[in-house]
Amino acid sequence: MIDHLIIFAPTMFLFHLVGMSWLFPWWFAGGLLFLYASFFDASVGGTLGKMLLRLKTVSTTGKMTMAQAFMRNVSKIFAPLLLLDWIIGMAVDTHDPRQKWSDKMANTSVMIH
Repeated sequence: MIDHLIIFAPTMFLFHLVGMSWLFPWWFAGGLLFLYASFFDASVGGTLGKMLLRLKTVSTTGKMTMAQAFMRNVSKIFAPLLLLDWIIGMAVDTHDPRQKWSDKMANTSVMIH
């Protein structure tokens, strides 16, 4: 939620100021959230929200790559995809309850730091 507020609040405010439709800013902000989360996951192991909660995104196969970060964050572009990602992650036996489905596909996990 922290990261959503960091990205969505300023984006919605700016688009409201210029009088744009409510639908486009959501897609734009989703794209920004995807890029923000991917960059921070790959470079420092987590977003500002994760850092505040003392969490870290790690690769289960070695050093985190940008491709892994993109794959684990792609569902953040559109909120219903993220919800589906969480639901599938909980429904599929991953042997790691911290993994959403895209984490399993990207060989990543979130750990307490």
